[in-house]
Amino acid sequence: MPVASIYIQLLLYCLILISGQAVAENSSSQLPASSTPFELTDQKVQYIDEMLIWRALDNHQAPLNFAAIQQLLPQSTAINKSILGSSGAYLAKIPLRNTKYLTSTWYINPHTNFVDKGIAFWQQSDGNVIKLADFSQFNDQNIPILMHSQAFSLTAKPFEQGTLWIYIEAEQYTYPLDLKVFSESAFYRHQFINNIVTYFAVGVMLTLALFAIIIYFRTRQKITLTCAAYIGLMGVGWAAAAGLVDDIFSITLFNTTFSGYLLFPLAKAFACQFTKQLFNCELDFPKLASLLNTITKICLVITIFMPVISFPIAYLISHIVAIIWLPLSVTIGFMMLKQHDFRAKYYLTGNLLYALTLSYYMLTHTELFDSIIYPELLVLTALAIDCICISLSLAEWLHIKQRDYNRNFYLARIDPMTSIGNRYALNEKLEEINHHFVVVFIDFDGLKLINDQLGHKQGDTFLKTGAALMSDTVRKYATVYRTGGDEFVWLFEAKQLKSIETLTKKVPKLITTCESELRKNWSDAGISYGIAASNEANCQSECLTLADERMYQYKSCLLYTSPSPRDGLLS
Repeated sequence: MPVASIYIQLLLYCLILISGQAVAENSSSQLPASSTPFELTDQKVQYIDEMLIWRALDNHQAPLNFAAIQQLLPQSTAINKSILGSSGAYLAKIPLRNTKYLTSTWYINPHTNFVDKGIAFWQQSDGNVIKLADFSQFNDQNIPILMHSQAFSLTAKPFEQGTLWIYIEAEQYTYPLDLKVFSESAFYRHQFINNIVTYFAVGVMLTLALFAIIIYFRTRQKITLTCAAYIGLMGVGWAAAAGLVDDIFSITLFNTTFSGYLLFPLAKAFACQFTKQLFNCELDFPKLASLLNTITKICLVITIFMPVISFPIAYLISHIVAIIWLPLSVTIGFMMLKQHDFRAKYYLTGNLLYALTLSYYMLTHTELFDSIIYPELLVLTALAIDCICISLSLAEWLHIKQRDYNRNFYLARIDPMTSIGNRYALNEKLEEINHHFVVVFIDFDGLKLINDQLGHKQGDTFLKTGAALMSDTVRKYATVYRTGGDEFVWLFEAKQLKSIETLTKKVPKLITTCESELRKNWSDAGISYGIAASNEANCQSECLTLADERMYQYKSCLLYTSPSPRDGLLS
């Protein structure tokens, strides 16, 4: 039961968010960590548990220098619960010692996404203080770029001992606030993987959105716009949440990492409309269409209010929207697959993968999985695959529409009985011709007699045989069209004016050949015809009318002359 499992996992996560309280009411003014320093070793990644280092701060202003941080220490209270789910400011004073006999560099990575203010100092054993970094979201030019979080470097001399001071402030702590300490080589590897996968996944989403927009301008199908908006908003949202938008544009008016969650309900509004259009729900599944429209309206209303509510509430609302949407999308995928709608194979694959990884990603925000290094990359990769699958489902939808259009185009231009072009196809062809042409208006003689004596089935056979015979006979020179019951038109294209006379002279012989073959099975059969050329008329319709008139003149002459020879009238 994958859908039920997803619901349970997501509901569990929301309960954790709602009930999580991180700050203790009272505690000692001394840090939990004793004077025993944390040892910096050759280990690639080391963890410092949040319970050992952080102290909560209330009623304060962000410190601007080391002296201000020192003054905050007596005002702080030690924590006895996880910081997960809380907001506010925390202070850490961490004794450290370099156990290596070489000057070495480590990178300190606070396990959090949305940093409004962060500052770090290194106090050496002789009392000298070095400012390591200002790693707030608004002032991170001098720290290494690391998607989804921030880090700063600490360089210590051989066997040096000192104290690391960290102040951090955020509106929402989405992970337990542990510290990861990377060796230099491990950090560069972590940075490379983290950034490259993020750039690639976001790039895939934005590129697919751009392709969908380009397709819209070629097809004018609304589904391509909803697809572009859905994929594009997810790409922009994750770029913002990862810190990529801020790194590119250096925005200081607001914390851009919050934007991803603010855009999430809007993205799901477009996802609902895309789903509705993809499976033609308005016609085939009206109840589902009504549900998707309702969710769309709710998401749009939520989107309007998201910027004016506190981020923790907005963060929670976005996860509630996910709880509703992800299982619903998977359920829709299964339902459509049962209907043998094979657009659903892509839709289901992408949404199921994304739902499972996003559920796991949410659970990594708890203490159960707090040592996972790349939780965002897993869900971003799944989302990129999901967007590819969504694009494939759109391509399948467009393919079906194109196939239906081609079939309708064919049926609108092909005579169903004889399988040759009809009057509509003839008119289209005449409009395309920008040079000279010759038309031969054909009327079968004897069809009524065949119908009366042999039956209409035999008459239909006569028409089919006649059409096929004419097409085979004139294939090298002309195209045959059926314009009425027993009326046909041959269309000869003449690249040059002098070719008209040559083509006109061919017609009587071709008519005689067709007539002789027809009489082998239907002795009373005959062909009346009239010829007209483009240089005899001002437009295509006049030319057709002229050929029709000459055909009737030919037929009239047959009433007063012997049936053979049947020479055509050229004027």
